[in-house]
Amino acid sequence: MQADLARMESISQNAANSLTLAYKRQVATTPSFEVQVANVQNARMAQVRFQAAPAVSLAVDASTGAMRPTGNAQDVAIEGAAFFEVQTPNGPAYTKLGNLRADVQGRLVVGSNLPVMGTGGEIRVANTPFSIAPNGDISQEGRLVGRLKLVAFEQSGQLQAAGAGLYLAGEAKAQDAPAGTALRAGFLEGSNVNTPYEMVRMTETVRHFEALQKLVQGYDGMLENSIRKLGEF
Repeated sequence: MQADLARMESISQNAANSLTLAYKRQVATTPSFEVQVANVQNARMAQVRFQAAPAVSLAVDASTGAMRPTGNAQDVAIEGAAFFEVQTPNGPAYTKLGNLRADVQGRLVVGSNLPVMGTGGEIRVANTPFSIAPNGDISQEGRLVGRLKLVAFEQSGQLQAAGAGLYLAGEAKAQDAPAGTALRAGFLEGSNVNTPYEMVRMTETVRHFEALQKLVQGYDGMLENSIRKLGEF
C-alpha cells in the first residue's frame, strides 16, 4: 500500500507538470523480492521475507518531450537524450532547459542565472544577439565564442531531480553526448508527460490500493473472529 501511495504521488507530480518546460516524468519503482534478497548479505530468508515494506525509489524518464517553436533564435532544444551542463553553487547539474540568455556579467546562463557550460568552461557573450548551430557552436557577429557542452547518461533513470528543471548525476555516470545529437534553435523542449497515460496509471493504482485495502480488512475480520472464538472457551 505504501508503494501505491508513492505511485500516486509521482503520478500527481507528473500531471501537475504536464505543461512545464523540459520536465521529465518520474516513475515510482519497487525492487522485486529476489532483488531484496540479493541485496541483503548473510541474511536469513525469514528476516528478509518479513521485513518492512520495501523502499520505493523514483526513476527519471529521460525520454525527449515535444518540441515547441518559440520564434526566438536564442532558444534551443536538444534532439536526443543529452543534457546541458550548468554550474550551481553546489557543483554541476544538468538540464534540458534551453531559454539561453546573457547575464549582466556576460555569461551565457539559463534558469535562475546558472552559467551554461561549454566544452571549454563558461561561455562569454556580449549583450547582442547570438546564434546557435546544430552542433552547439555559439556565434556572435560572425565570431565563434564557444560550443555548448552536451552530456548524456548511460543510466539516465538514476538521475536525481533537484527542482527547477535541474537534475543531479547521483550514481549515473556522465559521458559525452552520442554522435548525431543535434540542437534546434528557435525551439524549447516541453514536458514528456503523457497526461492520458498518467490518468490510466492513476486509475490502475487506485484500484490496486482498494483491492489491498479490502484484503487487509478481510484479514482483520478473520483475526477478530479467531480472538472472539478463543474467548468463548
